[in-house]
Amino acid sequence: MPLHAVIREIRQKQFAPVYVLFGPETYLAEEFVALARREMIDPAFSDLNFSVYDCAETPLADILQDAETLPFMGEHRLIIARQAYFLTGSKPPAKIESNPDALLAYLQNPPPYTTLILITDADKLDERKKLVKTLQQKAKVLPFLPLKDADLYSWVERRAETYQARIQRSEAIKLVERVGGELRLLDKELEKLALYVGTNGVITDESIEKLAVRTLEQDVFALIEHVAMGRIDRALRMMYDCMKTGEEPIKLLALFARQFRLLLHIRQWSPRGYSQQQLAGMLKIHPYAVKKATEQARHFSEGSLKKLLGILAEEDFRIKSGQVDKLLALEMFITRAHEERQRSSQYQA
Repeated sequence: MPLHAVIREIRQKQFAPVYVLFGPETYLAEEFVALARREMIDPAFSDLNFSVYDCAETPLADILQDAETLPFMGEHRLIIARQAYFLTGSKPPAKIESNPDALLAYLQNPPPYTTLILITDADKLDERKKLVKTLQQKAKVLPFLPLKDADLYSWVERRAETYQARIQRSEAIKLVERVGGELRLLDKELEKLALYVGTNGVITDESIEKLAVRTLEQDVFALIEHVAMGRIDRALRMMYDCMKTGEEPIKLLALFARQFRLLLHIRQWSPRGYSQQQLAGMLKIHPYAVKKATEQARHFSEGSLKKLLGILAEEDFRIKSGQVDKLLALEMFITRAHEERQRSSQYQA
């Protein structure tokens, strides 16, 4: 069942006995938990009928025992069980006794007065397990995967409306490019921008430029984007801006290395038929970052990327050993990266 349909059911006070939330988009999963708590539990007795457990710290049998306890001065109980490792291929913590059979028995006749929410940030469940197969039949299983492209931009637009502000698609794209695809960060920036433009105000390109915070990682991402597109003057200008904020050159070099390593992985793995979602899971990054990195990687050959990583390692050693001026090392690397990009483009042409 789609997430929006499950949310509609909950708002209509139609509660399932068990929900399974999986996937790395923890921000949306936490919003779902907050909704469930608001709709299922009387605020006056919230502390009495709402419990949160860590499955890596508490035996499953203890969690289920709490789930079977009658609600106190209320009609419903809500039990949250985080890090549900037994739904994935992860090994159980040594100090915790894993007993999936207890949950299988619970699922045969769950108490109508309790809702149990099992949560894991794993990309997928281990569908080979009997427990997972049973949950797919008897529970509401909901994936919380990172939003990408149109879904991500639509989320930004809807989120702005909750703060009584408006944002057009082009500005939503710009905000994502500036801040990244993490919903938690986007939410904070949207709240700040909405306060700036006022009730029913429009979040503009200018307000984003003025207020939206860029992380150093995003600046490096944008800098390499300029290099990939052949805009060396803008890349150097952005590097100088980073230096003006007091960033250490050695830290910039480390971020360059991480980004070019990402481009190399994508360059090597994309021809094997992996989707952006699969690459995001393998590389542990947001799908939006994979999309942008894939566009950047097209401008470099695999050999060029390996060569640039070697240069970065060499420059790192030279800076740490005092053999080269830090700023000069950064300038030279960006220039070399631009040259490799030009060489790769000529070869591909």
